[in-house]
Amino acid sequence: MDFIKTYFTAEKNESLIFILFGVLTIGFSVYSLLKWGDSFYRGFAIPAILIGIIQIIVGSTVYFRTDQQIIQVETLYQQDQAAFKNAEVPRMNTVMKNFSIYKMVEVAFVVIGMLLIFSSPGKEFWLGIGVGMLLQGALMLTADIFAERRGTEYIQAIDRIAEETKTP
Repeated sequence: MDFIKTYFTAEKNESLIFILFGVLTIGFSVYSLLKWGDSFYRGFAIPAILIGIIQIIVGSTVYFRTDQQIIQVETLYQQDQAAFKNAEVPRMNTVMKNFSIYKMVEVAFVVIGMLLIFSSPGKEFWLGIGVGMLLQGALMLTADIFAERRGTEYIQAIDRIAEETKTP
């Protein structure tokens, strides 16, 4: 049953990183707008703040629901391992499918960011948007790759438990 706590605790810990990303990028964006305020920083602030808000919301949601989720999932596992598997496998399949969507969006942010960076010489506002998209896309993509890997390991643990509990 340690695999349940391990998975959800790692998710909760990563949610703090999401929150930190959001706070830092929003904080830096606001600081740079107030301190320097030129068009590059105005452009940078748009994706940095918008995605930073999403990071704070998603990170907070995961952080504050995880302890209760651990209790519910562990209780179900202790009471009925078949019901546990029947509940967790479809939920995790949805989670894993969502990672494919998130990664496509994040890769799009990275690619669009790079295109804006390389096609915007002298256009400081668009260069700033490109840098903001590249930074936020790369941060989120990296975090989601780690989360997806943990999800795969969790599903494998569920499958191992199901195999161990089968009666010959």
